[in-house]
This record gives sequence, structure tokens and C-alpha cells, in this order.
Amino acid sequence: MRHLVEAITPLPLPTPGPEQAVRIRIPAIGVDAPVVEGDDWESLKQGVGHYVGSANPGERGNCVLSAHNDIYGKIFRDLPDLELGSEVFVHTTGQVYRYVVSQKRIVEPTEVSVLAPTSSPVLTLISCYPYGIDTHRIVVVATLEP
Repeated sequence: MRHLVEAITPLPLPTPGPEQAVRIRIPAIGVDAPVVEGDDWESLKQGVGHYVGSANPGERGNCVLSAHNDIYGKIFRDLPDLELGSEVFVHTTGQVYRYVVSQKRIVEPTEVSVLAPTSSPVLTLISCYPYGIDTHRIVVVATLEP
């Protein structure tokens, strides 16, 4: 009887799930680096870290990526030099997402609202600030472009 039931109830087509970031490129400041899952000290020594629980590239929500700018790695060393309107490309295994920088600000390390989910697809880049002192955080927000 199984063949009769299967004929009546078609199986849904599989849909691809969200893809994790594997690479980030920021041409304006010369960044081309791998993206790893997690943002603890050891993960950030391997590349740019994707904050666990934040959105994946292209999804509605806040995709949060952070990286060192000091002796443990200087991937985001020039993040303060990034200008509004600059492009950020986030690669997954199957697609490249283009974001455009829309805001930049300096916050206290305790300002965790920058990690909060959003209703639209945005990319948040975070690093310590200023270079060598690291008393604050630089936060760059970019919006997904079609």
C-alpha cells in the first residue's frame, strides 16, 4: 500500500538551507580573509569569526563578523578607514553577497546591542579600537544590496 500513498502525497522538494560565510572581501581596505564559525580568541586567530546565532549572509537579520586588529591577527586593522558607501563581499560556498557600508561608530565593549537581530538583512563588522589600546570597539554596519 506504500506505493499508493506515495503516489497521492508528493514529497516536498528539498530546499537549500542557509549557507555559512566562508570568505570576506573588503577591497577598499585590502581585506581578503577566511570566515570561521565562532568568535572566541582561538577562532579569531584563524580568520574572521561569525558570531554564533547571528544570521547567515543574505538572510534577513544581523550577520555579525568580527576579527582581530592586533598581535593575534590584523585582518580588521584598517576597519576605521572604511568609508560610507564602501563595498563588502561575503562569500558562501554557493553565492557572493554584496553589502554597502551605511554606518560606522565607536562603542564601549559592553555595548552588546550591536549584536541584536534586525528586521532587514545587514552585516555588522566589529573589532577592537583604537589600535594598540583596545578600550572601545569599532562597529561598521552594511546593508545587503541586490
